[in-house]
Amino acid sequence: MKKTPPSAAGLFAHFIFAALPLLLLLGNGRVTSAAETPTGITDDEIRAVVLRVANHQIHPLADGDYATAKSVGEAKAAKVPEGISWSYPWGVTLFGLLRSTEVTGDPAAAKFVAEHDAICARYYGWLAGLKNSVTNSPALANFTRGTKIKGLMTLGNLDSCGAMGNAMLENMIRHPEQVTPEAQAVVARIADWVVNQQARLPDGTLWRPTSMKGTLWPDDLYMGGVFLVRWGIYNHDHKFIDDAAEQIIHQAALEADPDGLWFHGYFVSDKKHAPFKWGRGNGWVTVTLVETISAMDEKNPLRAKLIEILKNQIEGLKKVQSPDGMWRQVLDRPELWEETSCTAMFAYGIARAANRGWIDASNLAVARRAFVGIAKNVAADGGVQGTCQGTNIGLDLDYYIKRQQPDDDLHGRGPVLLAGTEILLAGKK
Repeated sequence: MKKTPPSAAGLFAHFIFAALPLLLLLGNGRVTSAAETPTGITDDEIRAVVLRVANHQIHPLADGDYATAKSVGEAKAAKVPEGISWSYPWGVTLFGLLRSTEVTGDPAAAKFVAEHDAICARYYGWLAGLKNSVTNSPALANFTRGTKIKGLMTLGNLDSCGAMGNAMLENMIRHPEQVTPEAQAVVARIADWVVNQQARLPDGTLWRPTSMKGTLWPDDLYMGGVFLVRWGIYNHDHKFIDDAAEQIIHQAALEADPDGLWFHGYFVSDKKHAPFKWGRGNGWVTVTLVETISAMDEKNPLRAKLIEILKNQIEGLKKVQSPDGMWRQVLDRPELWEETSCTAMFAYGIARAANRGWIDASNLAVARRAFVGIAKNVAADGGVQGTCQGTNIGLDLDYYIKRQQPDDDLHGRGPVLLAGTEILLAGKK
């Protein structure tokens, strides 16, 4: 299948990008050219892409009116917050936005994340408190399920909380002076779900018992695992980080192919893995691996196993990387279209592994080559193109081929921010 043609904005961005072989690095007074780097992209150009994508996320926010309500009618009449969202791809975006400040130094990005988190936390506190001032009736439950943070209010799955909780914890760890009781209540609620309520197999592996007669998803390594990592860091308790590590090890035994690439899920009742190696499914694995390893003590016996899994996956990825640096919607199917979010996830993981010495530093060139392809999919306004929409476990190749690539799909933004940031951190960690 041919790759979807880029949008007019994407073409414009490509021409702008191609017309700027030299870009002044903000603040350092030095100009570098593409000829200086074998991958065809300079740090200056990467930073420009990161800034565009980061600025594209920043928009007006407004708090709500949290006056005491004595009825559902009064609660419905109260002014609601503006500009906030609550979803797992938005959680990845906020996480990437916060990380991007390490290389951009942009105070506006950090301020936006902090304000967004604070509004969500205050809104949750007000909504949760309604049960004390309003009769806890079906009408109240229906009202809270229809709010802008309905995932947090209802929970029910890892998608509804883990990625957003991870981003919120990252900000709390970076800025302890900003931590409020309302924010603590939010992350405690999420932790209770991930640690105590989400369904697990007898060996402790998080799973989806009602999905396709019971499935394991590599996606859930991120949806649950990165939150466990941050929760462990925040509480200075490594048992949660070890839990995240064991999630990876258990799933790897069932989904990782000898070539290092992962199949998109495992059917528990049928005792067989899914048939295809979906790009972003592998991307969730890569990101979770490097986030978990980063938080582990070097003496932790689980760490060496995770590094082995990561190295195997990276070696497999290198063999199926397209000539232009991108990876495919289904990784080992070269006839399929190239996909931005997984490419960014792999670039992030490979760069982080190289930066921290888990793999040879020469692998950084693989990540930089990937970012050449990524940059061509970032529009002038910072929108990210060529990203697959949300995707279930597919049983036939046609399902993956026909997945849509919505304009500026939210799944692509956070990974691009993470990838560019980590590449720019080379030599600094």
